[in-house]
Amino acid sequence: MKEKESVILSFDSLGIGYGSGTRRKILLPPLNASAVSGELVAIIGRNGIGKSTLLRTIIRLHTALGGQVLIQGENLLKISRIELARRIGYISTEIIRVSNMTVYELVALGRFPHTNWIGRIDSRGKEVIDDAIEKTGISNFKGRYIAELSDGERQRAMIARVLAQDAAIMVMDEPLAFLDLPGKYEIANLIRNLSKAGKTIIFSTHDLDIAVKIADRIWLMQKEGLTEGSPVKLIENGSFDAMFESRGSLTGPFSGSSASGYLKNFL
Repeated sequence: MKEKESVILSFDSLGIGYGSGTRRKILLPPLNASAVSGELVAIIGRNGIGKSTLLRTIIRLHTALGGQVLIQGENLLKISRIELARRIGYISTEIIRVSNMTVYELVALGRFPHTNWIGRIDSRGKEVIDDAIEKTGISNFKGRYIAELSDGERQRAMIARVLAQDAAIMVMDEPLAFLDLPGKYEIANLIRNLSKAGKTIIFSTHDLDIAVKIADRIWLMQKEGLTEGSPVKLIENGSFDAMFESRGSLTGPFSGSSASGYLKNFL
């Protein structure tokens, strides 16, 4: 674990949900967690538990229903929109479907927080775009249209766009979704390498095996709240087991053993 001074994002007693006033629907008990600079954080939880809502709350697309989010020690609500875009990049689960935009043009959109009022990209910006394209391995199809890409190629292009944004924190909602198995591991290795290069990456996923393999820290979301820790810590204390409890017998790879026992094979 890195020193406390390197905490880049944290939230305290955070309430996530929808609505306001008497119409508020809070999804979970107050949440507490943090991420340090250069850390790869995976968010795990069942469908509908609030993973996407949490991500959208910490980037201010959803209003927090309690508590606070700190970005580099500053209250999220006190950061201007343009400044927030310079600190955090975001990839949603929505698939971008445009017919007349090239990969290069999509990646260049990531520079919007750094352009002037007419949207001009300077020489430094062009260097950052080229670097993002190279690091994500999309140089050989940067001139193709987005509509012509495979799911894996499109996901790489989206990651390159956020990388061009040059933000210290990258937030990704289900970046492994819609991909075949080789594609999942390609993207997983890509985000792991970006994290090793210094980016703080927070991503949600249903792929528990991959998360355990690559993440430095896991935010485990359950109806009781959020538990955070290294994959090893959460495996050793049995935190994952509750995810697979059911009224009847378990089926699948966890039958006859605990989830933690099964996951130890991946470390």
